[in-house]
Amino acid sequence: MTERQQQIMEIGKGMMEPIFMGQLPELMKNYKDGETEILTGLEEKLQVVFQKAQQMQKADRKGKICTMGISYLQSSVLTENYELRIDLYDKEFYLDSAECCTYWKPAFIARYLLKDVEYFKNVIRFKVPQIKAYEIQQFIDGYLLNYMYLLVQFFQQILPQVLDKTKTLFQEVAEENMSVTFGEYMGKGIVVVGEREE
Repeated sequence: MTERQQQIMEIGKGMMEPIFMGQLPELMKNYKDGETEILTGLEEKLQVVFQKAQQMQKADRKGKICTMGISYLQSSVLTENYELRIDLYDKEFYLDSAECCTYWKPAFIARYLLKDVEYFKNVIRFKVPQIKAYEIQQFIDGYLLNYMYLLVQFFQQILPQVLDKTKTLFQEVAEENMSVTFGEYMGKGIVVVGEREE
């Protein structure tokens, strides 16, 4: 990391850390207020992707689901859409050629992230002379991890109950010890539900 990149990271962190921490209580309250709607939306998306897996299994195009991968996409970060991709993989995992996925936008987090990114873009230009778009994006890529950590905690807490609500369909298509990972698309993930042998 160059001295300039280090300077931008330090200025950005100094600017954004208090904002992130300051709005956490509001974010959590808004999540609690809309929890039923949020969970129902996620449950509906899982129903759709489990049905798709069921159809693929009946056509012998996919094995039993061993891993559900929930990923954020770099394209989604660049377009500021912040949609997550939910993939179902059989035992072949990333080598599973039968794509079975859906998309879900955690709007309860995305709107805060959008607001933060907009604020950062507007203010950093006055603090760092001639800042380049790629330098702004580098900071945003790092800052995004704050929200991804929140999503890890969210999935660890709510996925078992959401999967329980889709149990009938879920049990038909998935292995009993299916794990759920979260991370960057096609990259390393954190296991948020279940255990995975490395």
